[in-house]
Formats: sequence, structure tokens, C-alpha cells
Amino acid sequence: MTMPLDTQQKARKVADQLLMEGIKPTQQNVRERMGTGSITTINKALTVWWQDLGNRLKANSEHPMIPDPVASTAAKLWHQAVGYARESLNSEREALELEYREKIKAITTTNKGDQEELKQLREQCLRMLQENERLSTDKHSLQKENADLENSLIRLNRDNDSLKREIKQESIIDNRGGGQLEEYIELQVNARTIKEENKRLIRQLDMITNEKSELQITSAKQAGENDHLTGRIALLENKLSACREQLSLSEQARTQLEVELRILRDTQ
Repeated sequence: MTMPLDTQQKARKVADQLLMEGIKPTQQNVRERMGTGSITTINKALTVWWQDLGNRLKANSEHPMIPDPVASTAAKLWHQAVGYARESLNSEREALELEYREKIKAITTTNKGDQEELKQLREQCLRMLQENERLSTDKHSLQKENADLENSLIRLNRDNDSLKREIKQESIIDNRGGGQLEEYIELQVNARTIKEENKRLIRQLDMITNEKSELQITSAKQAGENDHLTGRIALLENKLSACREQLSLSEQARTQLEVELRILRDTQ
């Protein structure tokens, strides 16, 4: 705290010297004469100095202590300084407002784009979850159908074995009659039919097994894509939070500028 106060005191003394030399005190020539000090600190010191100068001029008008030419020059410099300060602050305010509007526009555009992308990603994630649920249902249905086919195949194999045993037990070589021959032929036809049905069921079982494998692979891919979408959504939400924080900082900067404008108007 000591160093800025010393700098402000030195800046006010230098401003007095420059005014006595007929030179208008500015941030630049005060700093050049001092050889050190920040522009911000010198600016604050000059603001106080101009206010104090106005008070001194007012006091001088009531109790003249300095020559009229000097007082006139000082008053003229005071008005010039106030006008310069007002123009400088207005320029700074316009620049900050322009920057603020550009930031608001950029943040709004970014937010809209990110929100739209986030919405699309969420919709895509929902579709994939629904598709994953459908595939899971299909998988369970195929598993049940697969189990039914396996049971049918076991039953047909059992019937086929039973028919083979019956055929072996039937001795048609003894020529016991045409009825037994017809029964033998019927048994052979049934055995052939069962054999073909077995082949068809085996092919169908292989197809279902392959489809089941493809569904498992698809389900695994869906799970990986869901994880990717979840990560992308989290990234976009972080980005939106950063944009809101930047918007808040811009609002604070604008508020600070308005406060400085009110302070300047109050000092006039």
C-alpha cells in the first residue's frame, strides 16, 4: 500500500511543476518526468490532482492568491483535461462495449452450436439405446427359438433312432406278407423324411447361431458408441460452462466501466 501512495504523491507534485512551467500534465509527460510508476497509478493521481486543482481555483476566486493569467491558464487546462478525460473514457467505453457485444455474439453463437450438437448427440444416444434394447429383445427371442429348435432336433433324432430300431426288428426278408412290406416302405419313407427334417433344422440352427453371434458383435459396438457419446456430451457441457463463465466476466467488465463513468460524471 505504501508504494502506490508515494507514486501518487510524486505524480501530483510533478503535475504542479508542469503546470507552473505552462505544460498541461498528462499521463505520459508525468511518467516521463518521474521516470517510473504505472500508468494506472499515475492516472488515479492525476484524477485527484485535477479535482484538487478545481478546488484550489475555486478557493483562489474567493481568496485570490495567484495572478489572474495563471488562474485563467489553469482553468483552461482544467476544462481541457476534463474534456480529454471524458473523450478518453468515452472512447474506452465504446471500445469495451464493442468488445462486449462481439464476445456476447461469439458466445451466443458458440452456445447455440454446442447446444444443437448436444441435442443431436443426446437424440443419437437415445436412438442407440433403443436400438440396443431392441437387439437385446431379438437376442432373447433368438435364444428361445434356438432352444426350441435344439429340443426339436433332439426329439427328431430320438424318433429316428426308434424307427431304425423298428426297421431292424422287422424282418421282411421272411416274406410274411405284402402288409409288412408296405409297412417297411412307410417306415423307410418316414425315416427319410425325419432325416431331411433333421438336416433342415440343423441348417436353421446354424443360421440362428450365426445371427446370434452377429447380434452380440453389434451389441458390443453399440455399447462402445454409447460410451463415446457419453464422453462427448460431458465435454460439451464443460465447454458450455466455460462460455457462461466468460460471459460473466464480460458482464463484470462492463459493470466496472459504468461505475467509472458515473464517478467521472459526479466529479464534473
